[in-house]
Amino acid sequence: MPESQLVANDASYYYFARSGRVTDWPMWWVFDSETGAPPTAADIARHVGERAELLEPLRRRIHEVPGGLGHPFWGVDDTPIDSHVVTHAADLDWTGCLDRIGSILERPLDARVSAWQLHVFPEVSGIPTLSGAGTVVLMHVSHALMAGPAMTSLSEALFAPEPAPVRIEGLGHAAKRLGLRLGLAAVGGVLRWPFQVMRFNARVGAENRRIARDNDDSGPSTPPRSETVFNRRIGPGRVMRTIPLELREVRASGITVTAVGLAAISRAMQRYLDKQGAACPDDLAAFVTIAVPDAAVMGANHTGADVVDLFPGELDLAGRARAVDATLRVRRHSASSRRELTRLELVDLLPSRVYRARYGTLPPAAPAVAHTILTSVKCEPTAEWSLLDKPFRFAGMLPPVYPDIGLAHSFVGVRDSFTVSVACDPEIVPDLDDYCDILLESFREIAAAVGDSD
Repeated sequence: MPESQLVANDASYYYFARSGRVTDWPMWWVFDSETGAPPTAADIARHVGERAELLEPLRRRIHEVPGGLGHPFWGVDDTPIDSHVVTHAADLDWTGCLDRIGSILERPLDARVSAWQLHVFPEVSGIPTLSGAGTVVLMHVSHALMAGPAMTSLSEALFAPEPAPVRIEGLGHAAKRLGLRLGLAAVGGVLRWPFQVMRFNARVGAENRRIARDNDDSGPSTPPRSETVFNRRIGPGRVMRTIPLELREVRASGITVTAVGLAAISRAMQRYLDKQGAACPDDLAAFVTIAVPDAAVMGANHTGADVVDLFPGELDLAGRARAVDATLRVRRHSASSRRELTRLELVDLLPSRVYRARYGTLPPAAPAVAHTILTSVKCEPTAEWSLLDKPFRFAGMLPPVYPDIGLAHSFVGVRDSFTVSVACDPEIVPDLDDYCDILLESFREIAAAVGDSD
């Protein structure tokens, strides 16, 4: 496949967006204007413009193959960098800034026009952990272009004192000219269609026989889960909140930070349901993203996912955290298992029209495989990040809110900071601030319980 053509895994995120689902990936950074005047929006736009060459891998947009007879291609986007920078009004407070970000997440990017936008929020007041006003920079990017593992590289390109170009593993080059290639891809799609179907069916049969022979159950486990308010068909609205913590507050001996966080989410969801007068199901679970390096078939989105049980019936909070940790350690290998990678290779063999029909149409509501979503990223800077001499304080991001799971969480660790972010459909969780208060208290309870058990 030509390097500029999207593999099926990346193309699926574009097809999702065309179906009305918002699958873009937002990430943001907070800088402290503790001394001196905060940078203006013009200063920040100039800073980004000076680093335009470092952002070259982002300078691309989607080009469709006629009739959808091949997966789309990346073509060069030569529009000026400043056309991607959106400045918001100064003097927002922290809640107002987060509400504005939530409204941005309601509107999916059209990657045929622009695959990314950089939003600047200058002079934001009331940001936790900051003594004065701060600056928030939000990157809103198509998930077909970038996923969590690229966050460190993008942060370095934008904010390191000696930056390097953005690196997005698995992303091919954008083509400068695509007219003839798009037409040839369409003709090739027509000619290959019957052979692709026959090869797909033959390979599926062979893989099913191998799975039966080897008793291979190594792939993700995604049976339907009990219905709650959290996992039902969602609407277009989005609200989000961010809670900055310190890494030392969530560390525990012998238990991963992710497991501690999942145990806190388990406790918070359980308590929220109790407060609503609803029963918490015994099969409470989270759909957790898992990095899968060195898997070319996954393209730029080399992250898989699996479902992790949250054990709400375990009343001992330290025991719950250990149970979540044990399950997470087992499931973390499923996304890179032979069975799952073979599945991705098989769908990559499908005619693109078939694949597009599957992912480009929003199916009727169905029982969801989990009650919430979690994605986590640990950034490892090579230098101190800053924005025009204003020091970095913390960063956040969010996964997409899935059509049938109305609550999403994320963790971002950067050196000593640990940031928890939550997004939801406000029709499903109308009192997100109350939920976040419960979540913060649950983090403290889990940390204390695990610490006491050491």
